[in-house]
Amino acid sequence: MSNKIKIRRILDEGFSQGNVDVLDELMTEDFVNHNAAPGMAPGRDGVKAVIKAERQGFPDLKVEVIRDFEDGDYVIQHVRLTGTHQGTVFGAEPTGRTISWNEIHIARVRDGRVSDHWACNDLHVLLMQLGKMTPPDTSAFRQAVVGS
Repeated sequence: MSNKIKIRRILDEGFSQGNVDVLDELMTEDFVNHNAAPGMAPGRDGVKAVIKAERQGFPDLKVEVIRDFEDGDYVIQHVRLTGTHQGTVFGAEPTGRTISWNEIHIARVRDGRVSDHWACNDLHVLLMQLGKMTPPDTSAFRQAVVGS
């Protein structure tokens, strides 16, 4: 089984189904999340906490792999997360709205298990949809296009 297929299980079984125990099978004991949020443990337990928090806010959370690549010991994934905001998450009370955001994941695999993880996400898009962040003023971009 390829590394990217194994890592998809973290998204499918872990995030989309809420089975945090799958992380014990698919991540090394010394796993490091190099982009752990402030106050979040950088190991497997931190990822389990993220899954629990996101599924509390979005009980129907689904992760769709848009594209993934494998390069040696590394797997790169572009994913879209979608869920109905039915519980408090990131300090936002439930809105009942369908929320969607994108993430990029880079995972290093050692001996068939994920040992390291880096990520980039559309956190600002998520927070705007939750009403926790005001959209930025982008009028300068419109003016630059009109002025050209």
